[in-house]
Amino acid sequence: MASQGTSSPKIHVLAFPVPGQGHITPIMHLCKKIAARDGFTVSFVNVDSLHDEMIKHWRAPPNTDLRLVSIPLSWKIPHGLDAHTLTHLGEFFKTTTEMIPALEYLVSKLSLEISPVRCIISDYFFFWTQDVADKFGIPRIVLWPGSTAWTTIEYHIPELIAGGHVFPSLTEAKKLVADESIVGIIKGLGPLHQADVPLYLQADDHLWAEYSVQRVPYIRKASCVLVNSFYDLEPEASDFMAAELRKGGTEFLSVGPMFLLDEQTSEIGPTNVEKASVLYISFGSIAVVTVEQFEELAVGLEAIGKPFLWVLRPELLIGNPVEKYKEFCERTSKQGFTVSWAPQLRVLKHPSIAAHLSHCGWNSVLESISNGVPLMCWPWGAEQNTNAKLVIHDWKIGAGFARGANGLIGRGDIEKTLREVMDGERGKQMKDTVEVLKCKARKAVESGGRSAASLDDFLKGLSSQ
Repeated sequence: MASQGTSSPKIHVLAFPVPGQGHITPIMHLCKKIAARDGFTVSFVNVDSLHDEMIKHWRAPPNTDLRLVSIPLSWKIPHGLDAHTLTHLGEFFKTTTEMIPALEYLVSKLSLEISPVRCIISDYFFFWTQDVADKFGIPRIVLWPGSTAWTTIEYHIPELIAGGHVFPSLTEAKKLVADESIVGIIKGLGPLHQADVPLYLQADDHLWAEYSVQRVPYIRKASCVLVNSFYDLEPEASDFMAAELRKGGTEFLSVGPMFLLDEQTSEIGPTNVEKASVLYISFGSIAVVTVEQFEELAVGLEAIGKPFLWVLRPELLIGNPVEKYKEFCERTSKQGFTVSWAPQLRVLKHPSIAAHLSHCGWNSVLESISNGVPLMCWPWGAEQNTNAKLVIHDWKIGAGFARGANGLIGRGDIEKTLREVMDGERGKQMKDTVEVLKCKARKAVESGGRSAASLDDFLKGLSSQ
């Protein structure tokens, strides 16, 4: 409840992420940090179907003023964004705008029950929350869950449409250009190839294209943009976006890696395993893999003979793979383990982990960097292909795989890449490079670090409003 007597009520922050793990995770880390600060209280809003699942396992972090709150949405996603939703982005995000009246009601209700909501921190993709914030005369803070490079790409969507690089339905030719370099269009970012443009921007989905064009100018209406990255990782993109948004009075702050804001220090697993010897494999919470691709990866993995820990979600494999899966587990019972879930942060922190074969979701990339673990990039959707490009070509801390004409990554290429990273000179160079970035990432969130100072200045600004 609001403070009594003459003391001032707490600064009430309402946080509203897109209901997907890659979006919820960073904003939850941020909210825990805010809610642990004296004088702040946080209401964390989730769509009702996801909220009903989260609340079953929810425990408020100690010494924080943080609560989960529900908002109704007709599109039911009890486990967050899934593969079906990602193939119907336009329809899904158009449906989310039905939450506008419900969000207005929620702001009023929480303001009466707890204390006046002083700001809304919402995901970039929920641009319409700006209109709700404006109605109540409070600032909207954009939470950007991905890389700074990604912000620059989104910022240049109008120019990319004009060049025929995104949304075929909006281009003059009704199709995207061939795979050529995109030079000079995206400021603050080096040259890209068409294949490096986020996959979700190349979708032939007219509803999604319209929603995307609509959201771009809203970033300039926000009071501040908080990015889940750190300055030393992406200085050019950060400088460009900060200078560009400053023209309209919007701050742009790198405050990541956000998971380090409330990192747990406990270790996991045995300590008698050889250092840097285990391959960790995880494709995130949404990606799917065909039986044919599973078999290619399985054979390549067996060929190198290295110990592994593979997170195989029940819904990861499509196409009735039960027998193939059983056979693989039997053949590799002395080589590695398959599990349906793993505490990734604790796994990556373990000294036995040599490399991370990943779908290249941004959280996984940051977590690997911050723990000094090289990556093997297997992007599936969203902006994961862009992240893979940054990891492999810009930062040189990972390796990729080549897809054949049939769309499959072959067992030979898998074996070759695994050996290069696990045993080869290239892998050693990646390890040295990622260790440097690890130190910079952790320094950024330490007291006096650039991310920590930016977040502190942001919260002081909220306190003074």
